[in-house]
Amino acid sequence: MVETIHIALASDRKYLPFAAITMASAAANTARKIVFHFLYEELDDADFAVFDFLKRFHHVTFQKHQISSAFFQQWPVMRWSRATYYRLILPDLLPELEKIIYLDCDLCVLDDIGKLYDTEFDGKSVMAVITRIKASHICKLGMKPENYFNAGVILFSPKQWKENNFIGKFKACFAANIDALRYPDQDILNLVFCKDIKILHSRWNVITSTFRNEPVAGISEEEIKEALKAPGIVHFTGSHKPWQMWKSFHHPYALTVRKYANIAGQKKIYRILGIKKLIFPFAAKTKKRLNWDKSIIDRSLF
Repeated sequence: MVETIHIALASDRKYLPFAAITMASAAANTARKIVFHFLYEELDDADFAVFDFLKRFHHVTFQKHQISSAFFQQWPVMRWSRATYYRLILPDLLPELEKIIYLDCDLCVLDDIGKLYDTEFDGKSVMAVITRIKASHICKLGMKPENYFNAGVILFSPKQWKENNFIGKFKACFAANIDALRYPDQDILNLVFCKDIKILHSRWNVITSTFRNEPVAGISEEEIKEALKAPGIVHFTGSHKPWQMWKSFHHPYALTVRKYANIAGQKKIYRILGIKKLIFPFAAKTKKRLNWDKSIIDRSLF
């Protein structure tokens, strides 16, 4: 029996269209059954009409999970939005799930996400892709750059996290390091799992800086070239989001958003990207001379 894929996402009202686009990209690229677990706090029934397009995908189930402030009563005082921490409480929301993928809403899935879902943990508690981070921040956290991962695409077991009281460890880590946290949930996950992570191939989280910078420590040029030629998930990190009208394209796969905006019924975003395609035909040039250029990009994915 083929295992159902469980995917969690979280959004407020502002990011609902982009959550829809992310779901459209995942649903369109697999025939496997998917359950989307959508985490939210203050949305009305009318807001969920943005996900009506999912009814066309007969292999997709959509489940809503409203988050109460009571979930965070025993947490240290937060100076960030509670939504930042939703992925950290998934073990309390879905304690019986053996495996789940958490996805940020500023990305597109370009390959069958079942390939990622089927990856074995090999005794580790989390799977993710190593990312670029400022050396000063790494130093402040007391970590090594080759161990710091991006939490926008993570694979883990809510059941295993629940059984090992990782939520308690997250709270303790939060309290002990609050002055050092810059990317709160991501920093907490990195501090707790720095020696308990299985590193995924870079193709499963191709962030903006992957194309624009040299590889981070521990990642080969060959792996980066493979990721850029055949990305599984492209992640539009940074301030230059593809759907921002007067921002140039910094991510070489930015135009993939247009394809999935159309599937998700996000006509405004589709039109904006059509105009931007004429104004900014490709990603802005990098400041550094790298061993790859636009010829490496698979335009058939747009």
